[in-house]
Amino acid sequence: MADADEQQESTPAGRPRLHRLLGGRPLSVYLVLAAGLVVLLGLLALVYVTGRGDSEGPKPPICLPVTLAEAEAAVNRGLVERVNVLTMRESPEIGPLAITLDLVGGNCRELPKGVRTQGDLYRLIGVVTVYNQTRAGEQRIALLWEEQADIPSDLLATPSPTASPTPTPTATPIPTATAPATSTAIPTATPAPTATPVPPTATPAPTATPRPPTATAAPTKPAVAPTSAPTTVPLPIKKP
Repeated sequence: MADADEQQESTPAGRPRLHRLLGGRPLSVYLVLAAGLVVLLGLLALVYVTGRGDSEGPKPPICLPVTLAEAEAAVNRGLVERVNVLTMRESPEIGPLAITLDLVGGNCRELPKGVRTQGDLYRLIGVVTVYNQTRAGEQRIALLWEEQADIPSDLLATPSPTASPTPTPTATPIPTATAPATSTAIPTATPAPTATPVPPTATPAPTATPRPPTATAAPTKPAVAPTSAPTTVPLPIKKP
């Protein structure tokens, strides 16, 4: 009895009440349970955050613009994995309105959109179809058609012809009264100049030729006998 009384006196007063609250189990059991609960809550929070991020999904890459020639080159080189064609849900007969090319490396390219560019869109669809038919041993390109209800009006606008500038009308001059035509005198033929005749020179009247006077007979002289000419005597030549 004395030992029991001493043991009750050595035990604190609050110990029996805590022992009754724990149901007679040791406190370490409840500490382990509390730690496990904390770990479980942390795991639940991690799963919630991770699941929320997965539901949103990764952001799609920004599709850069591409020309028709560049898109055809990418298709023929085998760089395109998928081609997405967008049409209008209410009126699919309008035809393709946009085309997006998903490349092998994860990037994407986008052709010009709208009804105005349907010629290029149809051409690229034909290039992809021919590629899939003629390149049987290579990677085929997936051609996906998607429909969308809310299409912006600018994509449905048809090209309007460009109006040519209207020329400014010029003022028409008021016609003036035309004077009556006067009769034009008929030109007379100009007579050809006639040759002026040279006046004939007056022929002098022939003058009377005077008759020569009759010769008067000269008086006769008596005949003189001819005299012989004197003979010259040669001079002697002197020798040197």
